Amino acid sequence: MNQPPTPPRAKPAPVLLIFLLLPLLGLLAAVGFALANTTGSRLPPTPLPVTLADMSLVNKAAPNFELPALDGGTYRLSSYRGRVVFLNFWATWCEPCVREMPALQQFAQAASGAVIFAINHDETPAEIQAFLDDNGVSTLTVLLDESARIHAAYNASRLPTTYVIDPAGIVRYMHLGEVTVADLQAYVDELAG
Repeated sequence: MNQPPTPPRAKPAPVLLIFLLLPLLGLLAAVGFALANTTGSRLPPTPLPVTLADMSLVNKAAPNFELPALDGGTYRLSSYRGRVVFLNFWATWCEPCVREMPALQQFAQAASGAVIFAINHDETPAEIQAFLDDNGVSTLTVLLDESARIHAAYNASRLPTTYVIDPAGIVRYMHLGEVTVADLQAYVDELAG
């Protein structure tokens, strides 16, 4: 009695096993989550992501610096203690900066006792001088922040930005956008009173 040989059993393909197991695992996970949410012990909700605001220097000591100037000199901020100092961060390509230049020039000429430093970054002295000549600006002290170290220290990522430093060397105000002569005078008056 010879029996015919039995054909070998076909093994299920691994892909088929994966397709059968995935829905089963998903069902088990759903049951687990449902049970966890009905136990009464709720975790607090995850807070929404927080974006940090720019660090403000207002009411803090102004970071000291020493920078070369367009006129060939070198200026150190701490040398101007006892006076109101304006640090104006600007560039020749910045339209609001161009619009505020006459106000800065006029205020600098008024001899109010305050000092204005126009701090430029990423432009050559030749570019800056050509801009000043074309716009009739001659009384501003332009400082060259070639490494952007001072721009970073003052968080001056938007132009123009003007910081107002009191006679004790404390940053009292930060003005974003263009300033007027009236703005500058109001800051001086506020710090004098």
